[in-house]
Amino acid sequence: MGEPLARVDEVPSYKTFLAHFLLPNKPVIIGPSLIASWPAYKHWQCEDGSINWDTLQSGYGDLEVTVADCSTHEFSDQHREQMLFRDIVALWKEGKGRALYVKDWHLARRLTTNQITGMASREAFYATPDIFRDDWMNAYYSAHTQDDFRFVYVGAAETFTPLHRDVYTSYSWSTNVAGRKRWWLFPPDQTPFLFRKGGEEHLETVFDVRDVDLELYPLFERARPIVVEQGSGETIFVQVFVLPSGWYHQVENITDCISINHNWCNAVNLPSLYDSMCDKVLEVERALEDVRELLAQGSAEPEGWHQEWTAIVQDVVEKDAGWNWLTFWKMVRHALTLAEAKPCIVNEDLWPRTSTDLTPPLDFIVGRIRRCYEDFLVRSQREHILVSELGNVLIDVKSMLNE
Repeated sequence: MGEPLARVDEVPSYKTFLAHFLLPNKPVIIGPSLIASWPAYKHWQCEDGSINWDTLQSGYGDLEVTVADCSTHEFSDQHREQMLFRDIVALWKEGKGRALYVKDWHLARRLTTNQITGMASREAFYATPDIFRDDWMNAYYSAHTQDDFRFVYVGAAETFTPLHRDVYTSYSWSTNVAGRKRWWLFPPDQTPFLFRKGGEEHLETVFDVRDVDLELYPLFERARPIVVEQGSGETIFVQVFVLPSGWYHQVENITDCISINHNWCNAVNLPSLYDSMCDKVLEVERALEDVRELLAQGSAEPEGWHQEWTAIVQDVVEKDAGWNWLTFWKMVRHALTLAEAKPCIVNEDLWPRTSTDLTPPLDFIVGRIRRCYEDFLVRSQREHILVSELGNVLIDVKSMLNE
């Protein structure tokens, strides 16, 4: 097994968190003091530490949730369907549906949106800790879309999330409100051992690290993951796990479990996100090579087919991973606008402005963005010219970088 994770009992200051964990891209487990004030921590579990199903069912039972069946395997995920939360809780109370796992539940956004629109108000069940507030993804998505990257997960013992890497190597933080999890963490240097015979990163990865066919994945036996039980001893239900950028990981619920999770990014891991986007575009281009050849052969205007090809690739990239170059650079523009204290659309109800003492210095932010911007302009794909709407976004970014 790999080296054990760092653990801290007291909440680190932002400067300490930045220096010791964000910049070196180092995972850490933080003790229960970080979430001691959360209503979810106080009300979602019983005195014996078990989940308070009655409270959850009465408070959120009327809401629709996405449920994964952990006994299934569909491509790199599990079969999913929609259910009312009260119906799945009723199954669990009867000892049924033990393979079902509520995933990617946008509960915080749903409750806030309901309150804004005058529907029944419910108490906010948590607040994002200060050390995680520098979050470009949720700041942008909350201001400009109907989506975000804030999730609640609720599952029975032995339900699990298959091996994966978070969207475009973003960061992840995950709080166990009640229950215990086991994590298998693979540092970036272990990545080559996780792929199907053939070795290229765009090929299929191991689905479940607990049951690996070594004939299909012969290098996996060389993998040395860090295995962590999140929640042990007196802090069993309330520890926070911070996953660094680019680490493949799998998670199993050892007991019935509720967790709150964010995917997030900022200037620190922006270069990693950018590089991951470049890799994703290349992966899609390779997969669609036959489409490219057909477009090239059937077009009398070279520039015309190049633009159509770029649009197809960006559409597939967005459908596969949730966003593309246009979204990426709009997010960067939004973050840079905020960092330079310029007028900017902000949804204060969903994601209030983050104070500058919870972000790196402005020159650091500008430097990280500049590296990505300058590389993007010389990419052979010429997306800065061929992607519709992107030119104006990049003009805005350039103007702020040059101030």
